[in-house]
Amino acid sequence: MTARWVMGWLPAAAAVISWEVLAITGVLTYQFLPPPTEIVSTFADLVASGELVSDVLYTAAVAGSAASIALVLGGVVGLAVGAIPLLRMYVTASVDVLRTVPAVALMPIALLALGPATSTELILATWAASRPVVLSTASGVAAIPGRLVDVSRMLHQSRRRYLITIMIPAVLPTWLVGARTAVIIALHVCLIGEILVTSTGLGGALVTSLQALAPARLWAYALTCGALGLLLNITLRRLTRLSLPGSAHLIAAGPR
Repeated sequence: MTARWVMGWLPAAAAVISWEVLAITGVLTYQFLPPPTEIVSTFADLVASGELVSDVLYTAAVAGSAASIALVLGGVVGLAVGAIPLLRMYVTASVDVLRTVPAVALMPIALLALGPATSTELILATWAASRPVVLSTASGVAAIPGRLVDVSRMLHQSRRRYLITIMIPAVLPTWLVGARTAVIIALHVCLIGEILVTSTGLGGALVTSLQALAPARLWAYALTCGALGLLLNITLRRLTRLSLPGSAHLIAAGPR
């Protein structure tokens, strides 16, 4: 635990303590902003009942499935777009246009076409998560040093051998950067999909808590969503560092 890490959490801790003191002393009387102790108590009750754990597992399973599909599919498409000039010429413009369409805007269409099912949520999350992987992978292919290509030609490597020994290792750092972004996007889209489409998981629980006018329960679920996203980000950052220690792409991916 570093001093920087502790200092980073001090403002949040000060805000929570002030929130609790203002609520206890009666200065803060807004009924939809319960004191932190009440939120913690509600959180404990939800964990004890198993309801929160079930919702977390559902959302994590769908988001994880969407991210896994997006990482593989986006990586393959990105390699193809980056390596095949003709395909890049015809596909790049379409990718640039399609990535500007928010997944949220497609949810009403997906709901009408596919119905309020888990598969709808999965398709939307996969669609949104695959875009950063495609772009990062394609840019990684374009950034392969020319000397590596020349070495491959001098060794008379086949396309398959070039792909395995040069292209994939060279693209791996940028693919991992896109993977980090894709996982977080998949989680966000799943939560929004559960709110608007399926009414299940953490997103569905947020809607249910809102409709029941249960602010402590609503805050407990909202903070759980934030904690899940934070945990995923920290885990992916550490996995990236372990996979590629010292890579310059890690600096571009975010602060240490």
